[in-house]
Amino acid sequence: MVALNVVASGREDGPTLLFLHGVGNSLRTFAFAADALGERARVLRADLRGHGSSPRVPGGYHLDGYVADVEELLEGTGPALVVGNSLGGAIAWTLAQRRPDLIRAALLEDPPLRSADVGAVAPIFQGIRAQVARWQAAGTAPARVAAALGTVPVLGGRPAAEVQGPDVLDARARAFLDVDPDALGAVAQGTALAALDLDAPVTVPVHVLAAGEDSGSVLPASAAAALARSHPDVTLRRIPGAGHVIHDESTHRPEWLAAVEALLRHA
Repeated sequence: MVALNVVASGREDGPTLLFLHGVGNSLRTFAFAADALGERARVLRADLRGHGSSPRVPGGYHLDGYVADVEELLEGTGPALVVGNSLGGAIAWTLAQRRPDLIRAALLEDPPLRSADVGAVAPIFQGIRAQVARWQAAGTAPARVAAALGTVPVLGGRPAAEVQGPDVLDARARAFLDVDPDALGAVAQGTALAALDLDAPVTVPVHVLAAGEDSGSVLPASAAAALARSHPDVTLRRIPGAGHVIHDESTHRPEWLAAVEALLRHA
């Protein structure tokens, strides 16, 4: 286990709301949420191992390690409402299965719940790892990385800068410059989420907000159907046209925030 870098804000006497980012991202991605929800909750944003300002763990980028780190964090802070995107959602799901005493309720933002579904994006992460390693080796400035990211085609082939605000591009650029490339490589190699378990029981409220099937979701219809069979109490809502990081998109951010606010009802 490693001690994660955590930024706390908001009401000290409010319910604890923990945000967990995806692979290649950092706690910066949820800065807007901390601002929006700070009057209602004690907001914790964590950098996962190998990301942001948290320690790098060579050879340790696997689900059990990620989960152990967050488990230790929550043992110190007390039970929380947990919001997780992608890898963060997989961590929250696994913790809900293994340590329901630490999770009051969870919102999973387009989570991978089967290792086979992660394999479909492995080639993408191979390319990202190579590019990130080049940027880091060259000492590329965050502004240059953000500008490059802004030209990348996303939803419907539109440049990212047309879909995501400057805050999003800056946060992602800085996250790429901080991340251990091997954390990206573990996804490309299929080892990062090999321990995912769709079927283990979950006894706490879990809500899933999924991206569009044709716009980058890692939760395909077959996984959603399997989830409905194994966990009929888990609610799932898909947002057609939304990308994998729903909260990054200017169009869908209000809908994502509404889902997080609904989670607070479980406090």
